[in-house]
Amino acid sequence: MTAASVLIADDHPLFRRGLRAAIVESGRFRVVAEAGDGETAIRQIERYAPAVALVDLAMPVKDGLEVLAWATKHAAATRIVVMTLYKERDYVDRAAALGAAGYLVKDDAQDELLRCLATVLDGEFFLSPAVGAPNPPPPADADISRALARLTPAQRSVLRLLADYRTNKDIARLLEISPKTVENHRANMVASLGLVGANALLQFAVRHRHWL
Repeated sequence: MTAASVLIADDHPLFRRGLRAAIVESGRFRVVAEAGDGETAIRQIERYAPAVALVDLAMPVKDGLEVLAWATKHAAATRIVVMTLYKERDYVDRAAALGAAGYLVKDDAQDELLRCLATVLDGEFFLSPAVGAPNPPPPADADISRALARLTPAQRSVLRLLADYRTNKDIARLLEISPKTVENHRANMVASLGLVGANALLQFAVRHRHWL
């Protein structure tokens, strides 16, 4: 089986070196390129089309969110994992809204890097354990209430866990149902809510988690 390709974009060479060593030593992934700024990261993604790009949030020239926004439009096959020191849930939500496949807090990188790569390659969103709790809820919205009313209680339960960036396997275990049932619930919710796009349901869940 061919090792999945990874690009590392971070403006700190020592940090890149550590990530590269961990990735190479695993034998499960291969590093095809590195970048020290966002503009270079975009050029490398265009050139190598890696399966996963680990992109630092704070980089010179273009930051990680700018790279992410570009990749969502022009390199959809590359899964972008945002890396950062920030643990606030607001940053996670912004990254998810732009199409990120994962959010890796650098404090977790040593222990969570390989699990992160495997999770996003499996089509699930990865969330660092270090990320904090959600912010307090805003006022309710009548349109959202009507949209959520179209969902069944079982679907609401799945959506509530998805809003906390839980994977299908996690949701299945917590609700004591099969992963296939979770997939069916997700597909039915996408249809009921009229959503379009690979990350649309996750983005909807995150945006409206306080009303679930």
